[in-house]
Amino acid sequence: MENCLRFGRSVLVGSAVLLWLVLAYLTTASGEPSTFGALVAVVPYMGIALAMALRARHRIPALLAWGTVALAIIWQWGHIESHFEWLYFIQHIGVFTLLTIGFGRTLGAGATPMITHFSRLVHGDPLPIELLRYTRAVTVAWTLFFAAMSASSAALFFFGPMSAWSLLVTLLTPALTAAMFAAEFIVRLLVLPGHMRTGLIDSIRVVACNGRRNAPPA
Repeated sequence: MENCLRFGRSVLVGSAVLLWLVLAYLTTASGEPSTFGALVAVVPYMGIALAMALRARHRIPALLAWGTVALAIIWQWGHIESHFEWLYFIQHIGVFTLLTIGFGRTLGAGATPMITHFSRLVHGDPLPIELLRYTRAVTVAWTLFFAAMSASSAALFFFGPMSAWSLLVTLLTPALTAAMFAAEFIVRLLVLPGHMRTGLIDSIRVVACNGRRNAPPA
């Protein structure tokens, strides 16, 4: 029963996210001002922020900060209606730029590549030389992918048709990211021996457990 409920919640969440992505695409593709489009862009983020504020350790300051942002949104609602696509653009290019920097800086001399670090959490240290080379190459691949997504978003937003940019940041971004994961998994099966392979779910579980162990005490 519990598994069924968990599966049902996952389906509902996935369906809600998919619906939001479709609505985001439909409202931004035309490049026209839209009250509904602005609501689609603002309400989910404010809802998530409110839920986080309610669960925050310092709830009152967090709720006051949320309320301040909400008042600012109401005050500037006319500008948001006219330029709500900027909310998606800033979020999209910001996330992928930070990911590019975060992964790229681990490729410098003396640094541990990001995927190598994750692999050590799973397999322990020291890693076989084959795995060290592979995880560094995968870190390079993800860095290039993130950089390409960021550059494509900026190029299409400023110089391309709005419909193409909208398609990229709403529907193509999750599809391309999933394709990148699938391609890396296939390459992993082809180039690594069985004892060096790790499933995605197992990797996430180990990283999450490590993060909880290293978290500062409340």
